[in-house]
Amino acid sequence: MSVAVGLVETDLTVAAGGTVGCTVRVRNTAAVVDQFTLDVVGDAAPWAEVEPATMNLLPGTEQEARVTFTPPRAATVPAGSVAFGVRVRGRENPEGSVVEEGTVTVQPFVELATELVPRTSQARRAARHQLVIDNTGNVETTVEVLPADPDRLLTFRVLPAAPVLRPGTATFVKLRVRPRKRFLLGPDRNLPFQVAVTRPDAEPITSDGLLVQRSVLPAWSPRVVLVAAAVAVALVGLWFAVLKPTVQSTAKEAAQVETKELSQEVAEVKTQASEAAETAEQAEKVAIVAAGASPKPSAAPSPTTDTGKGNGNGNGPGAQGGTLDNADPETAADFRVATSASPTTGNEFTLSTYRPAEKKVLWVTDIVLQNPHGDAGLLQVRRGDTVLLETGLNNFRDLDYHFVQPLRFSAGQPVTVAVKCANPGTSACTPAAYFAGQLVPVAAPTPSPSPSR
Repeated sequence: MSVAVGLVETDLTVAAGGTVGCTVRVRNTAAVVDQFTLDVVGDAAPWAEVEPATMNLLPGTEQEARVTFTPPRAATVPAGSVAFGVRVRGRENPEGSVVEEGTVTVQPFVELATELVPRTSQARRAARHQLVIDNTGNVETTVEVLPADPDRLLTFRVLPAAPVLRPGTATFVKLRVRPRKRFLLGPDRNLPFQVAVTRPDAEPITSDGLLVQRSVLPAWSPRVVLVAAAVAVALVGLWFAVLKPTVQSTAKEAAQVETKELSQEVAEVKTQASEAAETAEQAEKVAIVAAGASPKPSAAPSPTTDTGKGNGNGNGPGAQGGTLDNADPETAADFRVATSASPTTGNEFTLSTYRPAEKKVLWVTDIVLQNPHGDAGLLQVRRGDTVLLETGLNNFRDLDYHFVQPLRFSAGQPVTVAVKCANPGTSACTPAAYFAGQLVPVAAPTPSPSPSR
């Protein structure tokens, strides 16, 4: 080698944004005059400077240069030791460069800046803010976020409450502000508060905020209530003055028309029953004459004949005459069939049955369907396997039927209430049906008279 290099100081310490230097000695050990170039290599090179950067030395002579380090006060230069080297290269022998190494220690520093976003919020129950904390220092640090209000009218929730701030980064802290008490009506209330960012051995950094608390009910709500009350009063007056008399008149006319139609239907049914009885009597006479016997004189029907009871096989006056007029109180029957059906998505029905006693016939003139709990699904009234009535449970709470032609049930064809439940969840359907009518014995068949010889 044609050069000798030496550092006077090899361990340096400098504050971020400050300056520190060291001396380097360069000696020409060659036998000829040479020009030497000096520069700094390593991580400290961007913020290092050599003066002078070049020198001309005679053989056997030496010269000193000054190396200055000025690290910026920024997060880009981390705190700690940084190695560097001073490189010397000669023009006569550029491949034979010499590097002398040392270290410079950059001291740590912390610089914080905070901003509350938004600074002012409006809410009835709770408001949300964000505290932005910038760490422009060169070392990691932990801080504590402490919100407070001077009048203690607010409560706070901070997440995270002790964030770790890395150098050169911004950290977002969520802040929820809630008033301790709410009010129903009145002007808005201004509730100021502060958020302090503290760390050991340093002054806290504070940010001011404001919560504008609003009333629970909007300011226009009393006017809306007054307008609604006025409209309600006007509607009530309109109902009693105009609509109610019209509705009552229309309902009365409809009831009169329906009563007239029902009376006509009852008269027609009675006429048909009388004609059927006369036809049956004439057929019996013809059959007796054809057998060679003299017909029996028919007795005139009594005006007090009981048309409400059948003969047990569907051929008596009750089966032909409609309602059970002058029914016997001793044979009157009424009962209630209750059900309990679990919800189903298929077509399965839950059956509840009332079966008359043997040799008894049940004539039903009234049915009342009850759905007190407002269940959903389908309800059927069956005679054995035959569906007589079917209605949706959603369509009624109480629904009654009155039959001009009574319904006939027996032990072989009992009363069955079938329910298909469509309630949501697991709540069972519990509709019921009330039946009223007559339970009469089955009359023995009358033997036909034998033909005379």
